[in-house]
Amino acid sequence: MAEVLQTVKLAGFDPGGEPSIRAMSDGSLEVWFAFMPPSDVERSGGSGLGEYAAFDREMAAAAGVPVVWEDREFFRLEDAPPGTLERVQAFVEGYRHRAEPGAAPDPAA
Repeated sequence: MAEVLQTVKLAGFDPGGEPSIRAMSDGSLEVWFAFMPPSDVERSGGSGLGEYAAFDREMAAAAGVPVVWEDREFFRLEDAPPGTLERVQAFVEGYRHRAEPGAAPDPAA
């Protein structure tokens, strides 16, 4: 079983409980959420995920590596080369801001 080498606490995703990323000894990353969708989002759709139903695919596109949605609040990136943690961190921390009405456009986009 892989051991946790580093835990990065994230901010800006869920006021009810922020997620974290764990860098593991086997080279993988684990992304843990307190709530998915966030606690302040109305749950909709058959899965109750609403606009978050494709979150794994969006994270994979941002990370540049495949993402496995293991459990409702747990995502795993099996092979995370250098820079992946930072890309996932930027994706999660910026996710809610990109869809907010009236939010400024992302200058990097």
